[in-house]
Amino acid sequence: MSRLRLLAQIGVPSVVILALLTAAPPRAKANFQDPPERVVIGLDQFLDMYEKAKAKADQPEAPPRTHALSSAAYEGEVLIQDGEPRFARFNAKLRVEVLLDKGWARIPVLPATVALHAAKVNGKEVAMVIEDGFYTLITEQKGAFDLNLDFGASVSTANGQSSIAFELAGSGATTLRLKVPANEDLDFAVANAHLQSDQVVGNFRQVEATLPSTGTMLVSWQREIPVEAAAAKQQSQVYAEVYTLVGISDGLMRATTTIEHTILFAGKEKLEFKVPKGMTLVDVQGAGLRDWNHKDDGTLEVLLNYAAEGNYTLTMTTERVVSTTGGDLSAPIVQPIGVERAKGWVGVESRGNLEIQGGDVVQATPVDVRSLPAAILGITEQPVLLGYKYLTGEASVPLKIQQHDDVDVLVTLLDETRARTMWTPEGRRLTSVVYQVRNNRKQFLRLSLPDQAELWSASVGGRAVQPASAPDGQILIPLVRSQATGGALAAFEVEVVYVENGTPVPESGKGTFVATLPTPDVPSTYVAWTVYAPGDTKIKRRSYAGNLAHVDYLSNPIPTGTVAYIETVTPEVQQQANVQAGGGGMGEGAVPVPVSLPLQGKEVNFEKLIALGETLEVSFEYKGLKRK
Repeated sequence: MSRLRLLAQIGVPSVVILALLTAAPPRAKANFQDPPERVVIGLDQFLDMYEKAKAKADQPEAPPRTHALSSAAYEGEVLIQDGEPRFARFNAKLRVEVLLDKGWARIPVLPATVALHAAKVNGKEVAMVIEDGFYTLITEQKGAFDLNLDFGASVSTANGQSSIAFELAGSGATTLRLKVPANEDLDFAVANAHLQSDQVVGNFRQVEATLPSTGTMLVSWQREIPVEAAAAKQQSQVYAEVYTLVGISDGLMRATTTIEHTILFAGKEKLEFKVPKGMTLVDVQGAGLRDWNHKDDGTLEVLLNYAAEGNYTLTMTTERVVSTTGGDLSAPIVQPIGVERAKGWVGVESRGNLEIQGGDVVQATPVDVRSLPAAILGITEQPVLLGYKYLTGEASVPLKIQQHDDVDVLVTLLDETRARTMWTPEGRRLTSVVYQVRNNRKQFLRLSLPDQAELWSASVGGRAVQPASAPDGQILIPLVRSQATGGALAAFEVEVVYVENGTPVPESGKGTFVATLPTPDVPSTYVAWTVYAPGDTKIKRRSYAGNLAHVDYLSNPIPTGTVAYIETVTPEVQQQANVQAGGGGMGEGAVPVPVSLPLQGKEVNFEKLIALGETLEVSFEYKGLKRK
């Protein structure tokens, strides 16, 4: 009964205990089998399984991570050395919670780009190491505690703007308070700050912000320049050189102006320019550029973050719409305002089929374009057509623009046309014509077949294609675009095979052979045609006629290696054939059948250089040919 008491003590239901008491050991009976869904185990096994399940249920779940930073507060002060901000000293308080029950935790807290002075918990130094670019706290302390960090970060200053940046350790809430010593107003910017405020605290300017939990802390500030103070500041002596590149295309004149300033005696925080009337200011770029304002009277004001001294470069882009029919224009010359002296250069380029001529310039001198400064020639790949130099801001450079119509140029060329014709005494002619095509953007090769000719097959790049018929009766062979190889377009083969039913050979065995080739809609640089006449044919000398010359042997005038031929099925041809088949262009389930040309008989060769769309015809008189 001790086991029954044990079962009752551990909370096994009485119904289960009663079932165990009434369970009888199995008896051997004929044809007796336990039900397949019933499992019988001993009491010892049951108790063992129960104890293991209970121990597993009582085991606490492991934490999802070893630690967490619930909050982080950074308080810093910028230190001044030699009149410039050099670095900042920070005190950071991180609320750390170690989630492990036992063992050591490794907690990254600061990037190694800062200089750590001290790390303390409850006033005592703690162990810190550098791992994966971060200062990492090594601790076996459990629960929540405060980690106090004392570290320094560098301050970078350029073009009147100072900034501090370092990577943050992920925390639930991050706050920042930074003090900058200054006797004048500062303009602060905290990247990605959700809440930000700045105020005056004694001799400091203090900014406070709430930051995202991860990312980079980036704080920048610059001296706030009142407009009134900038206007009242002592005037500086400024000398300017203006470099203007004027580009004229169809319907648009665009000018890129680079202005190089030499500022003496005192810095300049504001620069002013006169933009030519009718020009739209697109962009202004320069170092330390705070803002720019293009007024209605054409004056451009450029405000800087600092007082620029010495050399300062500004670049601006202007444009205006011009008539597409041409006319008179003037080069847009930007005039600096309030400078001691301004001189400049102007370069003019054409970005289309425009003829540009210079007019009668005022207070400017035409110069050789090769003598223009690199600030003009170095920013364009187009040839500069006109160049000018001026020594005063009142210069005027008139331009005369004339628009010319585009001329169609050759976009498809037949490098070679090779034809072979099999002629039988019954008058039938089977002809194969192979074109070596270089195509840039033409969709079809148009062919005018000879009268009464029947097209049997067509292929492009070695693959059979389905040609189409134009309303005027021409045959349209779909083309692909040539691939670029070695800086040139590669050629691919287009082949057509057709049959003609001509007049049978007369009973006398004498007659005249007359045949024409298909006429393509693009020129061919070389045409070779071989007619295979029956072996008994005797051709009368000096009876050859037509616009192809009779030759004993064919020649290929195209130099070897200047054209790259595609002899395999290209992916473009394969794709176009698939589209044709999928769109029903070949008929339901129909695939064009390539036709092989049987060649036998006496070869009669003809050739021609440069065929420009004319009908290609040959003829000769023969005798001695009898029908069998």
